[in-house]
Amino acid sequence: MKRSALKRLAAIFGCTMVLTAAMPAFADDIAGDWLFDTSKFADNDCQITGRMTFTQTKIKNTYTCLFVSEQICGKINGNLYIKVQQSCTAQRIGKQVAIKSKVNKVIERRPAVPNPEDWYLADNFIVQLSNNKAEMNGEHYDEQRHLKARFWRDVELVG
Repeated sequence: MKRSALKRLAAIFGCTMVLTAAMPAFADDIAGDWLFDTSKFADNDCQITGRMTFTQTKIKNTYTCLFVSEQICGKINGNLYIKVQQSCTAQRIGKQVAIKSKVNKVIERRPAVPNPEDWYLADNFIVQLSNNKAEMNGEHYDEQRHLKARFWRDVELVG
């Protein structure tokens, strides 16, 4: 092998090692901060996004969680905006994670309505943890709809 080819190979190996070391190592659990979003709904005019934090309980593969979600709709749905604080419990069985939520408080709703908590259905999820434990994909569901859902770890990129 030529000397320049060996240098190139060594450089590639070194870069690979640096990038691998810089990648976050996730434990087998889901504890920590995640971002999420759903597929669009209501004439492709609305979407739910949010940030969720999972905390491990004393029971293996069981978590408590807190999150804030935002439902954002466009003109077709009257520019509806709802920001909601929710609490939840999550159970992991293998790669499957079931998240059952409860609305704690509607932080903001435009247009305003009386008793906004009575009008927002809790965001529940059934998702599957990816092999690298950095993403979960599956479904969002409530009493009215089933949507696709995606979660990803909220980590800062190494620059």
